[in-house]
Amino acid sequence: MSTRFANIISLIGIVVLAAYVAWMYPSLPDPMPTHWNAAGEVDGWSSKPLGAAIIGGMALYSFLIFKIIPVISPRGFRTESFRGTINILMTATVTFSCIVGIGAIRGAMDDSINTSTFMSVAVGMLLMVMGNFLGKVRKNFFLGIRTPWTLASDEVWAKTHRLGGWCLVVSGLFMIVMAIVGGNILWALYAMAAGGLIPVVYSYFAYQNIEGFGPDPKIEDE
Repeated sequence: MSTRFANIISLIGIVVLAAYVAWMYPSLPDPMPTHWNAAGEVDGWSSKPLGAAIIGGMALYSFLIFKIIPVISPRGFRTESFRGTINILMTATVTFSCIVGIGAIRGAMDDSINTSTFMSVAVGMLLMVMGNFLGKVRKNFFLGIRTPWTLASDEVWAKTHRLGGWCLVVSGLFMIVMAIVGGNILWALYAMAAGGLIPVVYSYFAYQNIEGFGPDPKIEDE
């Protein structure tokens, strides 16, 4: 995806979310709910101005983070080689923020809305999108599965991210299915946690098999 197209789509999402929050602002309660637990029950409140600002700016915050990453990445870990993938991930994250923001505003106005189901489907879809493109992320300090072993080996990085991509897709699909069938959302959260933990553990064993943990050759020569 080109940077220009990604910027256009992202900016549209940012404006849509901000405009929607501004439009619904007079009808929002004060204080307003801004956080829901796994059961969909409100467990966090904010003042109306602060809550609206946080939710209305979610898409913008996501956009800015993705724009900062290429600028501050150090030499040797630059992101130009996978700029198209970053653009896709940025667009998906901004779109996700926009959808979640609108859902949060609706949930703040109507407590009969099952925010837990809505959020689970949205998160599941984001995980599936990210999983499909995770394998194209090259070694860097900000995106991907950054363990000591993936950062130390290009091959371990590649193998771990291929596995991690599949884990995210499966976790995301499981979250969506559980939300639709009305299953216990905690199981979906466990699946998401497992999807993140499995590649981390795998990266250790992959490094052990590929590189090994013997003495540093440079130190031995000295």
